Amino acid sequence: MISDDFSMQVSIPLDDDGYLDRECPNDACLASFKIFGDDWTEKVRDEEVFCPVCGHVDTSDQWVTQEQLGHCESSLMAEIMPMVDGEMQGMTRDFNRGMPSGGLFSMSMSYNSSHPVAVVPITAADLMQQRYVCEACKCRYAAIGAAFFCPSCGHNSARTAFKETVATIRKLPDVREALESGLDRDSAANAFRLILEENMGKLVASFQCFAEASFDALPHSGYFSPRRNLFQNLNESSDLWEKAIDVRYETMLDKHSWDEVKRCFQQRHILAHKDGLVDDDYLRKSSDRQYQVGQRLVIKEHDVLRFAELIEKMAVTLGVVCAKVIETEKEKA
Repeated sequence: MISDDFSMQVSIPLDDDGYLDRECPNDACLASFKIFGDDWTEKVRDEEVFCPVCGHVDTSDQWVTQEQLGHCESSLMAEIMPMVDGEMQGMTRDFNRGMPSGGLFSMSMSYNSSHPVAVVPITAADLMQQRYVCEACKCRYAAIGAAFFCPSCGHNSARTAFKETVATIRKLPDVREALESGLDRDSAANAFRLILEENMGKLVASFQCFAEASFDALPHSGYFSPRRNLFQNLNESSDLWEKAIDVRYETMLDKHSWDEVKRCFQQRHILAHKDGLVDDDYLRKSSDRQYQVGQRLVIKEHDVLRFAELIEKMAVTLGVVCAKVIETEKEKA
């Protein structure tokens, strides 16, 4: 008989580098990320854990991944089923012993034991390309793509995330080679196309968060009230920077490069909101003469690498100017 107070503990293994897989419980996010095992036990508080991607906050028992749930269930079944087998075999013997023999009819019970449940170790998640160390509490964590919040303390690490995003995108040639060696030609090409399109969005999102964090760090940022997502719009955010620090995005690049950046921002918008299908609005704002209305954007590897190069140059310039403004304000104070 299985005791009413039966309990068991199941350990969740770490990956080869000592990181624990976690999953955001926010249905609108469900992002997968990792946190260094020792930091999960020593730094993260049970009352409050932050999703590094969306910033959702929840208690520490809410971040189990679907794979880990499956691992726990299979471990539980492996422990319980031998007990169930023993109970059922005993009931079968008792039933058969109690049945009369030699009559016109006879009854017997049989029971086939369950197959052993194999506890399959959790396969380590795909190698996380971007790893972080929180600037505030030194918690170590990792995520696929940009991660903006420390899971331990919630610190916004947008500047670090931007640098890591650019560094990851520079690995695209290696990613392509890995896909080509592991998949058939069509599957590899399709997978790489999706990765390229996704990274256009990551660059814009990372730069937006970098710009927001840089702006918020200005001593006089409170005098302005930028609308939500203003930093996704190059023209509006350039106007704001001119008022705040007397610098515009256009002055950070030559005209041809600036036109490239504007086109990339428009392409990201079309990919995110129009499934990549070109419309009149895109042609008007991007001045891209390669396409006609109704065609689909084709993003190449060199396009994404070039976008990363230009957007990094803008971020470096912006960071230098903001640092000077902050230093000047401190000297005045």
